[in-house]
Amino acid sequence: MQLEFLWRDESTLRHELESVSGFRLDITLTNNTSTMMSVKRSRIENKARLRLHRMFLTANALVIRALATWLRRNRCSRSSTVINEFIKENRHQIEHLSADRATRGKDGRLWDLAALYDAVNHAHFDGKVDARIAWGRMPSRKSHSSIRFGSYSQEENLVRIHPYLDDPFVPEFFVRYIVFHEMLHAHLGVGESPSGRRRIHTPAFKRREEAYPEFERAAEWLSDSANLRHLLRSRKRTFGR
Repeated sequence: MQLEFLWRDESTLRHELESVSGFRLDITLTNNTSTMMSVKRSRIENKARLRLHRMFLTANALVIRALATWLRRNRCSRSSTVINEFIKENRHQIEHLSADRATRGKDGRLWDLAALYDAVNHAHFDGKVDARIAWGRMPSRKSHSSIRFGSYSQEENLVRIHPYLDDPFVPEFFVRYIVFHEMLHAHLGVGESPSGRRRIHTPAFKRREEAYPEFERAAEWLSDSANLRHLLRSRKRTFGR
């Protein structure tokens, strides 16, 4: 029987696993090339800290159930067999990531742009965006009043993400949204107004952006001025060392 290929975000994965396992979960997604999953349980508080390779974002319902059972009973041989088979079938994701790292430049300290790019490309663009992606340069010490979180160069076919976002303070869903926003520029290109003027955020662009599943969540985070102030303050401390 052919199983449907799925993609979900981190919050959806957590919800699915919590619903089946009964644990309250703190999930960290990784691109580890050796350990695909690990867990620390606190049965007294009914909580668990789970580290998973990003390949599990594409897992079908059978694998999710097996993973939830493994969370409850890590010695369940049937669940382990299902999970190990899934990992074996998805080893290409690790190999593909390794190849991307060689062509897309160095990863950030925290966020892996290649992995975020691939997930967004598959989920929202059917894998059709072929732009490159990279972290931008760290700005000069004088640049402390604003942040341009991302940009897309049509001439270079290159998405750049501001290095300030490579910070534990910034949630993954927001970095992923910025990646999506710039990839949408690459996908739709530059439009023109009725008068012939260059137009980047066209009505078509805005419709696609507002339909993005995490748009409202990201917009809410962005609208909180305290978040920007936090990033600027943390970078001032970094430059002042």
